Amino acid sequence: MASRFKISGDVVIGGQRIHTDAPIVTWYESGWDAQSKFCIPTLTNSNPHAQCHATAGGEAPYGGPTYSQRYSLRPALRRYGEKPPLDAIKAVIKQFVVHHDGCADSDMCFNVLHNERGLSCHFLLDWDGTIYQTIDLGLAAWHAAEWNTNSIGIEIANFGDANAKPGRYEAAKGRLGPVRDRVPIRINGHKILAYDFTKAQYDSFALLVRALQKILPNLPVDYPQSSPGVQSWDTLPQAASFGFAGYISHYHLITQKWDPGPFNFKERLGKLRGAFSLPIFWREPKPGEEKPVIPEAREDLKAASDKLHEMNELRADGGFFPVGPWGEYRLWHGGIHLPALPGKEHQDVFAPFPGRVVAARMGTPGPIGSTNFVLARHDLTLGQLKVQFFSLYMHLQDETKAEKQAEWMTQSKAWQEAKPGEVALLDEPLEAGALIGHMGVAGPPDNSKAQLHLEFFSNGNLFADIPNTPWEIIDGTNGGRFCDVQRINDLIDTNPHDGQLSKSELKAFFESGGGGATHYFVTFHVSEWTAEPNWTEALSVPADFKKLTKKDIEQIVADQITPGLWWDQRVAQHAKLALDGIVYHYNPVSFVEWFNQQILEAEAVAPKEKLTDKDTSVATVKDDFDDKEGTSMRSSIDMTDDPCNKSLTLNELVLGYDQPDCAPQ
Repeated sequence: MASRFKISGDVVIGGQRIHTDAPIVTWYESGWDAQSKFCIPTLTNSNPHAQCHATAGGEAPYGGPTYSQRYSLRPALRRYGEKPPLDAIKAVIKQFVVHHDGCADSDMCFNVLHNERGLSCHFLLDWDGTIYQTIDLGLAAWHAAEWNTNSIGIEIANFGDANAKPGRYEAAKGRLGPVRDRVPIRINGHKILAYDFTKAQYDSFALLVRALQKILPNLPVDYPQSSPGVQSWDTLPQAASFGFAGYISHYHLITQKWDPGPFNFKERLGKLRGAFSLPIFWREPKPGEEKPVIPEAREDLKAASDKLHEMNELRADGGFFPVGPWGEYRLWHGGIHLPALPGKEHQDVFAPFPGRVVAARMGTPGPIGSTNFVLARHDLTLGQLKVQFFSLYMHLQDETKAEKQAEWMTQSKAWQEAKPGEVALLDEPLEAGALIGHMGVAGPPDNSKAQLHLEFFSNGNLFADIPNTPWEIIDGTNGGRFCDVQRINDLIDTNPHDGQLSKSELKAFFESGGGGATHYFVTFHVSEWTAEPNWTEALSVPADFKKLTKKDIEQIVADQITPGLWWDQRVAQHAKLALDGIVYHYNPVSFVEWFNQQILEAEAVAPKEKLTDKDTSVATVKDDFDDKEGTSMRSSIDMTDDPCNKSLTLNELVLGYDQPDCAPQ
């Protein structure tokens, strides 16, 4: 990097410096302090004090407002002052707004923002890849108007409109980096010829995203979509833009903007969040095939999913969805069991989607084998739909002894400090296709084998607002631990329709292909991983266990159930799970197939416009340099107090509570 300042690599948040691999220069090294109430000399303007004018306690910018402050406290954090608690900051930041600055370099950008217009942005990305942080992430910079409250932002050095500013990089003769490619784009219907960003800028941006993944758990690596998996190049409806979590452009927020121009979120973020995958290989991997990436053809995806269904229903000998743990009884079973391929006792298990590992346990086996697990939370956008769901990987081998350990383990300080056999609360970023762990051995004596319990569930009904989906909601809350839903029991209870489900009935139903009728059930019931309702009491009531004594039931609970339990208030609050354990369960194979099918189908029909330079004209909308009044960057919220947020506790804020409704005093 060619920066004249020392590169520390630190990100400053809540007054703390957190080291990263990104080439960051903080204001401690550069002097570019957006919190300063005084104008600051730069190479662009070595004596701004001659133009800035004095105010009470500072200097107002020479081309902007009369006040000297260039940032504000985030409304939800104002009770804490200038340095809110780190956990509270992490809870609030949900958006990263990407801009281009219309300037020659970041030195010029800082002068324009701070000295001329009284604005600010958390990061400036220069043409050589140097990233300048100018303000603590816990504070609201003035870069995206009403969206400042929950966002951080970056200004990428770029002249912008190649039609309006032709030959600028050629004329600079290398002083502003390499000559840039020109990219014809359509944004909000405007056809613009834009200067592209440099390779150094793209590389540094990727390093910054990687760093923020580890620091900010509520900022997913996601982007606005017009349809599943297809990037939106238009302004979003206001409710959608305020509710969006992830990386977003200025033009997604405001129709009068077109920055950051040619920045392709799908391409850039897609590389960072990993390739969506199937959870395991359903066949022997081909040479060089490291993970079971989702096939590009829809028919190939269906074929692979059918094979995974067969592995569960024809080869697992139990562990069916939605009933039949270990292939017995009417007990709800929220996931499926997938056996290892022949000769692959410790077969690799992969993350189908990007997310965060939020809990894990590794230790000695119980009476029925491995109770080791990994729990991940996924926050994604599917077209216009915002979804949050969880994936559970149970019966893993003890990964602390694995020859090849997953990255989430090696990178986590919390995991290194965890005690064997205890549930560790984690918060580690997870790429799609990343290694979760390896299958362990589990099962009662007659069904002990290398296998994986795979489960997908959500706190809310993910598909309630989507018309014409195959998903069918089935409310099973009345039966507690047992399925008393006639819709399900009648499918399986064939001999002699006694209201019970035997092991032979379950096996015959799934082996005959009957499981297809249940693949798109969404069952709403209490999780099997909770201690309440009390398991001994629950098993003592129905006729399913009438032949067993109380002592027998207590032994079953002690051997087969209690060692696997993990869902308590402590874990639920940390992971953002329903405290009562009542959630919506999905057949995980069907879930992965359907989710990816939506993306493949949307990509197949998405318009593919090929613009040329001749199709474009000088932009009639603004980038940040053209907004001399700062109306697209500063908001009224920045200057007012919010009494509603004062009633939220730190714990409520961290857990994601919305501000309560209240009237101004």
